[in-house]
Amino acid sequence: MSLKENVDYIKEEITNEEKFFENFFKVEKFYKKYKIIIILTVIAVLGYFIGNNILSYIKEQNAIAANNAYNTLIKNPDDKNSIEVLKDKNKQLLEIAMYKNNKIDIVKDTLFLDKITQFNNAIKQNDITVLNKLILDPDFVLKDYAIFNKALILTNKGEFKKAKTALENISKDSQVATLSNLLKHYLLNK
Repeated sequence: MSLKENVDYIKEEITNEEKFFENFFKVEKFYKKYKIIIILTVIAVLGYFIGNNILSYIKEQNAIAANNAYNTLIKNPDDKNSIEVLKDKNKQLLEIAMYKNNKIDIVKDTLFLDKITQFNNAIKQNDITVLNKLILDPDFVLKDYAIFNKALILTNKGEFKKAKTALENISKDSQVATLSNLLKHYLLNK
């Protein structure tokens, strides 16, 4: 290495060190100026994550307690402690357990189970009017299955044209489409 190269190398190193110290002092100046805001932001972020974890833990423990109480209530329908736990933790789960243990006829707050109960009763009683109400309900999830059962009831009553019309309302990508196609083939000659 020549002397000139050594001098250039030293100049470059000094320039790099100057830039480092200059940036360090800028960061220190920025920190001193916004020290309180930075500390409050860090505390807020930490508080958010800690609070979120605590809420998550509490929800998980409540769910575990409710599930344990539900399982106990299914095995022993008269367990008062489990009923109280479910009243506090999860009222819908209490209603489901009571419905499952035949303690209540219809679950009122759990809309899904109420509709399923109506659907089951309508099929048992061959009640087309209740099925029609459920089919028109936008919240009912078993709509295609209800249409299929309506068509079955109509077929059993000998009302083949109405059954064919009902089956046309089942979409081709539905889970019930294969059953619907089988019934349509049966109704071709009727």
